[in-house]
Amino acid sequence: MSLTSKLLTAISVVFILTVAGAIGVTAQTRTTSDNSSSSTAASAAVTTDPKKAEGTTPSAASVEQSAPEKTAEANREANNSSTSVNVPSGTPVLPSPQQPDPDKWQFVFSPYFWMAGLHGRTGGPNRTVQVDESFSDIFDSLKFAFMGVFEAHKNKWAIQTDVEFVSLEDEKATPGPLFSSANAKIKTFVFTPEVGYKIYSDPDKGSFVQVLGGTRIWRISSDLTFNAGLLPAVQIKDSRSWVDGVVGLRGKAALSEKFFFMGRFDVGGGGSKFTYQLFGGLGYNLNKKVALVGGYRALDVNYDRNNFLYDTSQRGPIMGVGFKF
Repeated sequence: MSLTSKLLTAISVVFILTVAGAIGVTAQTRTTSDNSSSSTAASAAVTTDPKKAEGTTPSAASVEQSAPEKTAEANREANNSSTSVNVPSGTPVLPSPQQPDPDKWQFVFSPYFWMAGLHGRTGGPNRTVQVDESFSDIFDSLKFAFMGVFEAHKNKWAIQTDVEFVSLEDEKATPGPLFSSANAKIKTFVFTPEVGYKIYSDPDKGSFVQVLGGTRIWRISSDLTFNAGLLPAVQIKDSRSWVDGVVGLRGKAALSEKFFFMGRFDVGGGGSKFTYQLFGGLGYNLNKKVALVGGYRALDVNYDRNNFLYDTSQRGPIMGVGFKF
């Protein structure tokens, strides 16, 4: 599959998810509007019937009110006038916006597409390759990819998981002067479960700052083939798994009713020598349930243990769609 067709396929998937979420939310909004219209019509019907009854000829007893009755009615009208709110004629009274109940769990699922390049070194004992691939190179050699974030939050607490799986085959890897060429097949699985706590929150403005703590679980598989040059051909297959502890910050700031800024940073290590992640992006609320996010992300790791090296940097633009439910 060519680079153009793969890129169009990825963009189509994101577009279909966006349209599906927007249609579902619009349907819910129309259903609520229809119910409100039905309730208004019913209320009008109930109000009209008494007026028709009042249009009949009143009895003499109802017309000839005594002075005490008139005085009591005037007092009631005065009390009602003193407690009512004067609204200018023609000004609609809007209901206050419904805020999510903070005591109930709220969920967000955000599939995303990361247009990242891969740079660094990977390999086994005494055999490493330099990988220097732009996004266009990676997309052309991409075999499979899945990326998404799932979040659950309640009051100040949040649980977030980020999953990334990428399968690549690079036929342009640099083997060094001893081999004529090299082929690198790399599968990367990164799973990051974290717990967050809001140290600052302004629900009216949609802004918050959150402290994060968790782990980043890695699974790297490499299949390296060195073609014959000064040395005979050799193939090296290996895989490693490790866990890094990570801590960081995550925040969101509303720029307007529709636009908002998001950012996060984390750093850690343990299984690897060092790892860190940076993200900054701009979002747009299509409605109360669907938002678009675009930005830039970087993820670095340096693992060099037990005759296995994976010292790489992934960075590039990212775009995604968030669905609230």
